[in-house]
Amino acid sequence: MTRALLDKELHELDSQIIHLGSLVDEALGLALEALETGDLAKAGMVIEADTIIDSLRAAIEEHTIRLLTLQQPLGGRDLRLLTSALSIAGDLERTGDGAAGIAQIILRMTPLRSSNAPQLKIELIPADEDDQITEASVLNGMLELGREARRVLQGTMEAFAKRDAEAARFIWEEDDVVDVRYHLVRHDLMAMLEGARAIPALQSDARILQRATYLLWIAHKLERIADHCTNVCERIVFIVEGETSIKHTQE
Repeated sequence: MTRALLDKELHELDSQIIHLGSLVDEALGLALEALETGDLAKAGMVIEADTIIDSLRAAIEEHTIRLLTLQQPLGGRDLRLLTSALSIAGDLERTGDGAAGIAQIILRMTPLRSSNAPQLKIELIPADEDDQITEASVLNGMLELGREARRVLQGTMEAFAKRDAEAARFIWEEDDVVDVRYHLVRHDLMAMLEGARAIPALQSDARILQRATYLLWIAHKLERIADHCTNVCERIVFIVEGETSIKHTQE
């Protein structure tokens, strides 16, 4: 394989990975819209799109393995890109799985909602107007978590497209922001389910615990999306600089 042909193949592989990231970002955006509005059609679109994401991931793997087989020995950044493409595609595909999982949970949650049920409010001590926890406030926190996770995903793909190792390091650190938002959402959900509050909550709405459990699952999936992005960021730094650990570089 000539250098010109190899460059063309690597450029095509690069475009495939960027396209995969774009599909995953679109799926996550639709999943968040479905979560906010209860739009079941959008949730269905996310689930259907997961098949396309899986197929593109498989195509990237086949392309990468073919190049590794035909172009030996390779060295430098070309080899680092090819060896990293497999894990990057895997992390992006699992991010897409997370978006599809959220969409499936939304479909399961819909029959558990009742427009006649009173809005459950949990007052924290000391009592304050801003300290009340409701399903609406939890949902708002969940959407903020989702938007932060999507921002991390978009920043990750931009860093990959530009081969920007410094941006990848910055995005890697942003995972802490996602973790904080995740723990805030989880704290509020656990407060709704805690001890003495669970019985009156169930008396006013028999399905509240089921919905809260589903919301916990969604929060976990959103937090995991950022974790997959940090894996991609580590690969970006490896491609550009040959470093195998962002932590090691920072130290």
